[in-house]
Amino acid sequence: MKANANSEAKTQRPELPVSPECPEPRVLPQSPACPESLEFPVSPVCVAQANTRNKDDALKELGARNACTTKNSERSKLWQLARDLSRIERGAGRELTIAEITPAFQRWHELSEPHLDPARKREDLFAELVAGLRKVRVPTGQGDTFNKALKAVLKLPPSQLPSIPGMPDASECWRRLVALHWEISRRCGDNTYFLSCRDAAKVFPGLSHRAASDMNAVLERLSVIRIVRVGDQRPNGKASEFRCLAAR
Repeated sequence: MKANANSEAKTQRPELPVSPECPEPRVLPQSPACPESLEFPVSPVCVAQANTRNKDDALKELGARNACTTKNSERSKLWQLARDLSRIERGAGRELTIAEITPAFQRWHELSEPHLDPARKREDLFAELVAGLRKVRVPTGQGDTFNKALKAVLKLPPSQLPSIPGMPDASECWRRLVALHWEISRRCGDNTYFLSCRDAAKVFPGLSHRAASDMNAVLERLSVIRIVRVGDQRPNGKASEFRCLAAR
């Protein structure tokens, strides 16, 4: 029993200290859990934990759902399949292997073949899907999660915003950014999540995406968040991937 207690204590994340101006801990208001997208057949976590046969079946279903039904639609359908697979990667906390991507593509190609451009080779289409996974900026369902999280955080009065360790006099702008990270993390089941600097900048009037990027770097040093993967700097590039470290 003692060993288990010690183990549980080690896995708990540190509580954020309360600033002098806010004697009571700030707790983000509860909101409804993020519903599963109707376009996605199973929970990403379930896919990651399922046995090989069940995982292949789920991936094949994704391929079937995104199969082409009209001519000249392979590019858009492959992109949506990449977004669906990217959501699985986010839930699993790792990239899918080629062996895991293949069942989804095979099913997609099988059903899409009557509508595909005969000049496009099968291996080229597969390469487009695999390459597209790293270009996905917003996985399936993620955009709606961000919009709901942003809406919830913008409604918070200053007195309900969290304090920041090491920054007892942090401005409202900084504290709203932390609240945004917390809310997105909560809605994603405390898994990793994607957030672009341009989207982060929407949390406070006049905040630039460059300033939001610098603020995230500081928050990482304060162990409030961890930058899992830095995104692309171009306007339509892939968003950075984060994990929230501090307890709410």
